[in-house]
Amino acid sequence: MDFVVGSGHKSMAASGPIGVLGMKEEYSDALLQHSERHGVKEIEMLGCTSRGAPIATLMASLPHVAERVKHWDEEVEKTRNFVRQMEEIEGITQIGIKPKEHDLTRFETLVFDKIAENHPRRGFFLYEELKKRNIVGIKRGQTKWFKCSAYGFSEEQVTYIANSFKEIVEKYKDLI
Repeated sequence: MDFVVGSGHKSMAASGPIGVLGMKEEYSDALLQHSERHGVKEIEMLGCTSRGAPIATLMASLPHVAERVKHWDEEVEKTRNFVRQMEEIEGITQIGIKPKEHDLTRFETLVFDKIAENHPRRGFFLYEELKKRNIVGIKRGQTKWFKCSAYGFSEEQVTYIANSFKEIVEKYKDLI
């Protein structure tokens, strides 16, 4: 293997945008610019180098990430199940590659946007309805689309979340 690349923030392994790049020594002179004053220090490598919390959280999370990938196929299948349940709701569509290959999913939720047009609380209704059901994470006022992850949830929790969205649509079907 000549190179290894990893995205810390995409794997939810770090507190900020950070990644890792490793390569065989033979490629370093061609790819890494070295400081004129400090010969072993790489500079301007794809922007600037990371410091502080992002690098500390990335390092601390690596054992968790190693454990996480052992269950990746199960997590992806759970996500696909969640997508199937969500797409049973008219006006909700998973955006992107199908079938899903990872746990982060973006949904276009035009049904909630239509409800928001006619609801007295406008876009805040969805956030408030989910909060009543102990579901958090969607931004206040967001109704056209959202991203979510089913990673780490049980099948029962995934079904509860999908059913909650179905209940909300049913509750406000007269506003569609």
